[in-house]
Parts: sequence; C-alpha cells; structure tokens
Amino acid sequence: MMTIEKEKNNQKQQHIHFLEVNQFKTNIISIGFRVPLTRENATKTALLAEVLKNGCCAYPSRRAVSQKTDDMFGSVFDISIIKKGEEQVLFFYLEFVKYKRELMEECFVFLQNMIFAPIQQQKGFSKQIVEREKRILEEKIKSRQDDKKEYAKLRCLEEMCKEEAFGIFADGYIEDLSQIDENILFHHYQNIIKHTPTEIFLTGEKTQKEAMLDFAKRMPFESDCAWKTEKKVNQQQKEVKQIKETLHTAQSRIALGFWTKIQPESKEYAALLVCNELFGGSPASLLFQQVREKEGACYDISSFLFRLQPILMVKAGIQKQDYDKAVEMIQKALKMLQQKKVEKEPLQEAKENIVRYYEAMKDSQTALMDFAWNEKVLKTNRNISQFVAEIKAVTAEAVQKSAQGIFLDTVYFLQ
Repeated sequence: MMTIEKEKNNQKQQHIHFLEVNQFKTNIISIGFRVPLTRENATKTALLAEVLKNGCCAYPSRRAVSQKTDDMFGSVFDISIIKKGEEQVLFFYLEFVKYKRELMEECFVFLQNMIFAPIQQQKGFSKQIVEREKRILEEKIKSRQDDKKEYAKLRCLEEMCKEEAFGIFADGYIEDLSQIDENILFHHYQNIIKHTPTEIFLTGEKTQKEAMLDFAKRMPFESDCAWKTEKKVNQQQKEVKQIKETLHTAQSRIALGFWTKIQPESKEYAALLVCNELFGGSPASLLFQQVREKEGACYDISSFLFRLQPILMVKAGIQKQDYDKAVEMIQKALKMLQQKKVEKEPLQEAKENIVRYYEAMKDSQTALMDFAWNEKVLKTNRNISQFVAEIKAVTAEAVQKSAQGIFLDTVYFLQ
C-alpha cells in the first residue's frame, strides 16, 4: 500500500511529502533543491554535487562521511544531480534501517550537517577540493562520447531544444570549468539554499509519519523561492533539422526527435504512452517488426517518451549507407499509426505491458519517489493506481488521435 501525504511549511517555503509504504525494511529521506536549468549555471550545479560529497564541518572528509554512515547501521548516502524537465535537482539521499527513532533523528541531523555546514575555507569551499573535483568532472564530461547510444540521444536533444532549457547538458560543459573557483561555487550554493524551492520526500509506515514530519520541519530551510523555472511553449519547425556528426564509430547511430501535441500533465498522456508502446516500445512494436525484422534497415531500434516534456524519440543503430532508408521507414511506421486504427489484441497487449511496468514500481522505494516527484512537478498528484486506471481506459481512437499529433523535428546522425 502506498499513500502520499503532503505538508507545506509556509514560513520556510518548503514542501514535505510523506509516502506511506509498509513493505520495505528501510526508510528514505530525500531532499531536492529545484534549480532552474540554465547554460550559465549548469556546470556549477553539477560540480556542486561532487564537491559537497567531500564532507561537512562535522565529518570533514569522504572517509569521515563513509564512517558515519557505516555507524548508522550501514545507511546509504549520496548527493547527485537529477535532470527533471527544465530543472537541475540537487538531490540529497539517505536510506536507513526502520524502527529506530534514535537512528531516524541521527539521520536528519546528519543531513542537516551535510547541507547547511559544508567544508569552508574563508569565504568559499576548499580550493583543493574544488580543483580536484573540476578535473574529475572534466573527465566525466569527456566520457559522454564513450556511450554512442546515449551520446546520440543527448546531441539530438541539444539540437532539437536549442532554445529550450531541456536541451542543456545537466552534467555541465568543459569550457565553463575554468571560470569556476571555490568562491564563485560557494556563492552559487548559497543562492540555491536561499532562493530555490525545496522538496522533501519521506518514506515510512503510518506509525512513523508524525516523527518523520516533525524532524523534517525542524531543518533550517529559509528559501524565498525567488528562483523559479519558467516553462516555454514549444513551436513546430517549418523544416526538419538534419544534423550529421562524424566520430568514426564502428556502428552508426541515428536519433529522431519528435514533438507531440500532448502535454505530459494532460489526461491524454496515457493514450500517448500506449501509442509509443505500439510504435517502438517493445519487440512487438511497429518499428521493431517493420524497420528491423522486415526491412533489415537497423541493428536495434526503439522509441521512448520523456516524462516531463512533450517529446518522443526514436533511437537506432544502423549501417552508414542505410541512413536514408532507416529514416524513411521510421516515418512510414508512424504514418501507419496515424492513418489506421489499432486492432483490439495489440492494443490490449500494449496496455498490459505498460501496466506491468508501473505496477513493478511498487517494489522499489526510489521508483515510488521518482513517480511522486514527477507528479509533483506536473501538478497532477496522482498515485500509481490512478495512473494505471487511466492507461487501462485508453481506446484505439485515443491512440490514433495521439499519433496524429506527433511530428518530426530533428534527425541526428552519428557516423
């Protein structure tokens, strides 16, 4: 069973969400700072996550942090950057053993130290730590090209969303690192703490709710929420953009970015999910059966949706000489969905596949929190059971209508 309870502390401008879950042996505290994703700040925010892992005043090294989490019955702690739509979320995560109130309080105090009392030197972070983490982040950014499938996806998004925040790389840019020092980074962190909306997600049993909410409310958040994300409306391009890049890969990759006319928060989104499943979401899909199996125009192929953006993308591995054929066949498969109503049996199978995926989320606390976070961002606030009911109610007519609102914007070719 899972229920979501929300509380807003107006004085401190934070939202606290309690997810009642009974089947797990651990609790989770997650705290996310919703930072608007901008080209100016993306690298600084990405670097922050790594710098902050180096400890705080109470635990002034990675080793001290690790020792403390071990002492808390092997609690799991991490700081990361999560891209959520047009936001970079600076995300603090702590998972700990249930049923020990003293441990619960200790965990909240630990997080408070890590967030509000980072290691400082004069008016900034430690210069030595910042410079070391800059070098590590530079290597991480360089390694983007190592995974050609992921790189093609990211580059397609970057070209497709050049005027949108969603096209910005959330893990930063090498050319920006030289402009960041320990003082600039610390000032950026202070701005995040003081001016960005904060979301606190807690998981636990009903009997733990009161204590967890009480500890969360004691944390010294003082954000005025002045730093907010502005959502842009996407416009259809007059011509399809075609981007070609050469990296001398053993296998060429293509990524096709489509805009959809269905916004992620709309009631029609369930139909779009089913449409995507039929299009390229499984081995029984049109793309797999038509483009790969029948025509042999690719090695692998799939389509997927971005949950917080009205974007559908197709990814495929191809031979260089099959570029035109593959792009043409992908568009033909989409036209089949747009022009012909789907039959009852494949429609039911597609819905069942999606329902299984969402039902499986109930076996993972992190998946439950991610679902709840998306619902919070979209302001729809459904639980998984409600969402599944919407999927089960999707009709063939709704699927066809959703397909008719999909249009190609960008084709990215990596050869």
